Amino acid sequence: MKATDTITVVEGYDAMRIFLETSWRRHGEFASEIELLIGGLKWADGAPVDPTLWEDWLAAVQTACIGRMPKIVEN
Repeated sequence: MKATDTITVVEGYDAMRIFLETSWRRHGEFASEIELLIGGLKWADGAPVDPTLWEDWLAAVQTACIGRMPKIVEN
């Protein structure tokens, strides 16, 4: 995926859901992690504050575009 790629509204919705579910599974507690997610999703100097969240987002978009759920690796 590249930053210039486009997706539909439905794909975007699915990608965000997949992204949040992946983050929730990784961290274990969704409610307590929302502030962390918001902070990590901000942009600073032209790049995401948390590059791992950006990579998770790109993977979620790619998964939504091909219509399948990713395998979740639990830590």
